[in-house]
Amino acid sequence: MLRSVISLVSMLGLSILLIPTEFALADDNPNVQMIAPGDPAMAKAHEKSKRQLDGFLEKLRSPPPGTENYSIKLGFTDKAEGVALTTDQMAPNVEFMWVYQIEASGDHFTALLGDTPEYIHNIKLDARVEFEKSDIFDWMYIENGKVKGNYTACPLLLAGPKEQLEQYREIYGIVCE
Repeated sequence: MLRSVISLVSMLGLSILLIPTEFALADDNPNVQMIAPGDPAMAKAHEKSKRQLDGFLEKLRSPPPGTENYSIKLGFTDKAEGVALTTDQMAPNVEFMWVYQIEASGDHFTALLGDTPEYIHNIKLDARVEFEKSDIFDWMYIENGKVKGNYTACPLLLAGPKEQLEQYREIYGIVCE
């Protein structure tokens, strides 16, 4: 089982972490949702993100007026030195985190880590990360105050309290099917 933590990060809007359960978090935390490895809803969200990735990357390269805070979610695992990236939801000990201040050169990117790792030890907040288009798990940006993308938020929100889903829909414009 994976645990998912929903936390608000002022510069990124909505941030989601997927964390292995062997690193147990407080059971009474209302922002923690259990998501099973290979969860069909999470897999569907990732596929939706992949289908719309090219449109996001076009906007990232030439941001339209009213858009800001472009961010990308990557899956990190510790290795002997540094970290490895993965989009495999079944891989052990993966922590999914957002990166920001993205610079693109073709299908190669650099960005800064926007989350403080909870369980990955070989990377820190604001570390420079290099990655490829194929490493992208999800993406998001803000358009006129509303979140666009961030499809992986929906499986987490749908598994949680209905009031939380309504609050995120109202505040951030996240619409879950």
